Amino acid sequence: MSELINPTIVKTAKSLKSPPGYELSTDTSSTKKNSTITATKKDPLQIAELKVKKAWEVALGPAKSIPMNLIMSYMTGNSLQIIPIMMTFMLLLNPLKAIFSETNSSFRNLTTPENGTDILLAKIVFVICQLGCAGVGVWKLNSMGLIPNNRSDWLAWEDAVNVKEWSSIF
Repeated sequence: MSELINPTIVKTAKSLKSPPGYELSTDTSSTKKNSTITATKKDPLQIAELKVKKAWEVALGPAKSIPMNLIMSYMTGNSLQIIPIMMTFMLLLNPLKAIFSETNSSFRNLTTPENGTDILLAKIVFVICQLGCAGVGVWKLNSMGLIPNNRSDWLAWEDAVNVKEWSSIF
């Protein structure tokens, strides 16, 4: 094995300088004895602050999906077919499930006695963002004509409104 290693290569490798940021310790016995890793304790205020930041990230998460849901709802059209109807009901059901089941469980690990009011505000924003997602579903149901919003939808003796002419402003 020693025959394969060229002694001149070993000599030049030892004479090279270490790269920046890398220090080779020459005393190996002291590093082996004192190689315990010590973790520094973080300040409880810093931990509470980080938990509040994470709570706001969780709270604003549903708001990030609203533009995507709007575009998907617009692209599926207003026809009464199985795919647009299923997607619309999922737009309504998923936010309601999240409001009733995930609100407390999402924020449970982030709540401390010091940041209770901040977490409560984040929960309220989470519920508002989920209601915004559900609002996209209600808008889609209205554009499909599935929400009764005329007198003729409720009363049998009323005639449906017939639009004779459409005018566009633009």
